[in-house]
Parts: sequence; C-alpha cells; structure tokens
Amino acid sequence: MVLPMLAVSCKKSHDEPQPEILLQKSEVPAAAGSQFVSVKATGKWTISLSEDWATVEPSEGTGSKSTIVLNFSANPSETSRMLEIVVESAGGRATAEMTQTGVTEHGGGQGSATATASWLELPEIKADDGYDFFTHSMSFQGQKVRNYSYYWDYDNLVACWVAYPLVSGHLSGVSKSDAWGLDPLLASGRQPVLTSAYKAGNNGWYARGHQIPSADRLNSYEANAQTFYGTNMTPQINDEFNATIWAYLEGAVRNWAKKSDTVYVVTGCVTKGSMYYCYDNAGKKVTVPTGYYKAVLRYQRGSTIGFSGYMATAFYFDHKEYSDKDFLKYSLSVDALEEKIGIDLFVNLPDKVGQDIAAKIEAQDPKTVSWW
Repeated sequence: MVLPMLAVSCKKSHDEPQPEILLQKSEVPAAAGSQFVSVKATGKWTISLSEDWATVEPSEGTGSKSTIVLNFSANPSETSRMLEIVVESAGGRATAEMTQTGVTEHGGGQGSATATASWLELPEIKADDGYDFFTHSMSFQGQKVRNYSYYWDYDNLVACWVAYPLVSGHLSGVSKSDAWGLDPLLASGRQPVLTSAYKAGNNGWYARGHQIPSADRLNSYEANAQTFYGTNMTPQINDEFNATIWAYLEGAVRNWAKKSDTVYVVTGCVTKGSMYYCYDNAGKKVTVPTGYYKAVLRYQRGSTIGFSGYMATAFYFDHKEYSDKDFLKYSLSVDALEEKIGIDLFVNLPDKVGQDIAAKIEAQDPKTVSWW
C-alpha cells in the first residue's frame, strides 16, 4: 500500500509545471526605482539576479505571487544596462530581462524646469522645498510625449500636484487597466504600495483617489496603467467626495476637453494642518489631505471667449463630505486659488501670451463666463 502512494507522490513532483515570471516593464528609466514582479508556480521557488545593482523581495516563496518588489539603483552611465531575473523551482527554470536606460536617453526620469519650460500645465517648481519633480511619458499618435508630471512629497507620501495636457484623443481607445503598480521612478520605500486599498489609520478608511483620472488616459494601455501608480493616489473620502462632487468635476473637465483644442490641468492636494493618516499596503503612513484643488487652462484657436484663445477656471474643496454635486459653485479665479494655496500656477503662460494677457486670464472670475 505504501509503494503506490510513494510512486504517485514522486510522479506529482516530477510533473510540476515550469514556473513563469513576468515584469511590469521590460525597460525602465535611468533613475532609481522599483517595479512589481509576478511569479506563477505551484511549489517552492527562488529568484536570483544577474547584477548587484538590483535587489528582490521576497527572493523565495511558494505558489503564485504577483507583488514581488524588484528595486534597482540609478544608472550613472550614458549606456543602457541589462538585468536577468531567474526563477527556479522543481518544475524548471524561467528568465526575464529588464533594460535600464542610460542617463542621456531619457534624462534619468526626473525632469527639470528648464527642460520643460514650454509646458503650459506646470505650476512653479522650487529648488529648496524638499520636493522632487517627475514626468511620465507615453506614446500618442505615433510620437513619444508627456503623459503627466507630478511634484512628490516624500514626508506625506502624496504628490503635491499632478499636471497634464488633455485633448479629446486621450479619452478613448482602451478600457481602464486597473493595473495597480509601483512607479518605476521611485524606490518602493519612498512611495505608497497600493495594490489594494489604503489601510485604516486614525480616522477610518479612505479610497484610492486618482489625481489624473484613469478616464483621462484611455488612448493606450501604457498611458492608462501609469495613472494607477501609487504616486498618483491620495486618500480620499469616497461616497460623498471622490465618487460624487469630485467625479462630476472630473467628468466636466473631460467634456471641456472635447470642446477645446487642449485643456491644461493641475490637480493638487493640501496636507498642511492635517491631523489624519492612513497606511499603505506595506504599513507606511500616508497623510490624509485637508483640501483638494483643480485648475484648468483652456485653449481654443480663434475663440472669441477669453483672451488670445485662452481662459481659465479653478476649484477648491475642503476635504469633507458634500451633500450636493454642484461643483460650479465652488469655482474661483486662478489668482484666488493661487492666493489660497500659495503656489504660482501656469508659470509658463506669460511666455506664451505676454504678462498682461496672462494676468487677465488668471484674474477672470469663471462664474461670469457662461461657457464653463
């Protein structure tokens, strides 16, 4: 009776399927960062790396796992370098390769005010405030262009703001990816890990609120997946904020984009004075913002509304529950929003239209313009 059972056991081990390994990205920027690695296996497995400029956690396990973190250091060279990731189990061996670009190929992933001086959506960037500026790129209409930029607050683990252009062509083509993942421009320890919802902190549960909405980037899977990085999320009240008045405002911005050549959007949060926090999936504390804002600069060539084809609106909301959906009553001029949040928005607009015209655009009260 024992021998047949042993034979079956040995055969099952011998027939264990070969493991599989999958990377989120096969190419990453020169900046230090992280990405998730997935292993598909039925039994025990181990992972090894060909180079010492990367680490993996965990390096061993049992069964399939999709949240293995691959960390990599910055590439100081001007040439690309290759990493081989090997997973081994009783069923065999599988490999994957990751290329990290050189510093001159994509600028290391971290932008600068000089390199992006013409981008109309950008707010001010200060050299001494402790935040870092990053940009993600995407393919659109056969060209490599910017997807969105963000200003990262390491202490509160949220982006102070996310800025991006929006046109009608960004709004269709693919379905939402729900590809919750790590931002490859930052190490996992310096960003929230949010493959599942925030964990409750000292004030209950909060939703993962996109700053650039997922629905604003449906032109490709690549573009949409980048909106699901933890660096694009903030903890938001769900039912009476994120899913209602805030969602209605996001939908309006998309409608404005359909009726314009381009709208330039800045979405931001305010953490000053916050008493509340929650946790990411790795147990890191994330500050719950006290307020949210959105500023929209609209351009339509030949428009008779506004100034030189441009006009703007802005919104500010305390982070609380709202019983209504009328976001328009919370609109204000860009100047008024700047005074409230202490940030200079659309800093490149004067270079485009001149100081006097830019001042008129930012001072105009949107409540007096029926187009909005």
